[in-house]
Amino acid sequence: MDTIRQAKSEKYKLPVAERLILAALLLAFVACAGLLAFNLKQGIVPDENAHFIFAKHYAGTLGIPPDVPQTYAQGWYIAHYPFLYHWLSGRVINLTQLLQPAASDWTLLVVLRLTSALYSAGTLLFTYLLSKELIRKKWWPLLPVFLLANTLMFTFLAGGVNYDSLTNLLCTAGLFFLMRVFCGREFLSNSLGWLICICLACLVKFAVLPLALLTFLAWLGFTIWKRKKLLPQPKWNLGRAALLAAALLLVLGNLALYGYNLVVFREVLPDCEDMFQAAQCALSPYHERLEELGLPEKLTIPESIRQGYPDPLEYLTGQWFKDMLTKTYGILGHRSYFPGHIITFYQLFYLGMLLLAVRFWRKPGFAIWSALGIIAGFVLAVFIVNFESELTYGFKQISLQGRYLFPVIGLFYALTAYTQSLVKPKFLRVVLVVISCALFIFGGPLKFLTLADKAFAGWFLP
Repeated sequence: MDTIRQAKSEKYKLPVAERLILAALLLAFVACAGLLAFNLKQGIVPDENAHFIFAKHYAGTLGIPPDVPQTYAQGWYIAHYPFLYHWLSGRVINLTQLLQPAASDWTLLVVLRLTSALYSAGTLLFTYLLSKELIRKKWWPLLPVFLLANTLMFTFLAGGVNYDSLTNLLCTAGLFFLMRVFCGREFLSNSLGWLICICLACLVKFAVLPLALLTFLAWLGFTIWKRKKLLPQPKWNLGRAALLAAALLLVLGNLALYGYNLVVFREVLPDCEDMFQAAQCALSPYHERLEELGLPEKLTIPESIRQGYPDPLEYLTGQWFKDMLTKTYGILGHRSYFPGHIITFYQLFYLGMLLLAVRFWRKPGFAIWSALGIIAGFVLAVFIVNFESELTYGFKQISLQGRYLFPVIGLFYALTAYTQSLVKPKFLRVVLVVISCALFIFGGPLKFLTLADKAFAGWFLP
């Protein structure tokens, strides 16, 4: 069925009860993240101390501050690197100090943590809106929100200072606008909305660049395919002109950052040695990690296989998939919690979803196929980066983080719910929803309570 006609014919009026359940899910999530923000000890969330140092450094100026020993000693750099999260965090600190001039570092940290909780709540909201575009049935768009709110690492990040929460919000918002384009909504405004969000995300974290490329290719393919039906476009007005101006400004900003780096340094991000002296670069904890744990020389794939390490396919199916699940439904920060047997149930759950998709997907539209392609492409990009790291460190699982997949996790959960919504008979659909909710409840933030004196002993303030 034509995408545009389908979108127009399958609109539904949002029930009041569905809105109330959505509000309840958001409030419960914010309450949980807020409890973490107030009670979690400092420095357990990944890179929280480094992000806090950068945020306070940015608070000293309204512009982009210079690198100083305290910042480049973290292994991150300001010059020629994405800056948006730390710049915004600096403004949050400025506002907090305006309202409370004597605010302590702990107060500033908690305020930034609560800001992350709001970013993550926004990700949940856009996950719902995104799911509503792909699943034209009542109630079903709530399931992805529930699954995401009960993803342990996602909730953990929401209670700490990190740039992942803002990245996830902007990526999910960009995917929402892109899916609206593919589902036949107003083309120009939604295209600009996608472009603005994805460009902002690239200014937060460079790891978004593969997603930006994938979404652009999907958008370009759709535009070429539907070019005759997309014309003529609505007349320009002030709102569309403002969106276009913002999009162009952000595109230029990304070109000024990444384009300059490619021309001058021949890399998306310059190495430390391109900007600082060797003694300064030696302060980086990443340099120390490479010296301590890295191989004398990076292996090639044939060399790694000859030394007994797995080939890429063996690594993907035998180690990587399970590790990513463990570090998504567990926690990896400066302390870690890796669940045991329940990961097997997550593996079986997603294997079941794959089989159900093969069985029940019948002529899905461009939006569904493009969503699947974007997810697959982004997962492949993360896998390649991880495998390159393994070749550098000798398969010690350095830098494998489930959170690196979170920019597309809302879209992934939307496809999971879409698959379940197609299953027949109705009784089986109900069983699947019950199983999904039970699995994510037992594997989610509830564990902070059930394991408070065991796995999470010493994580929280007394």
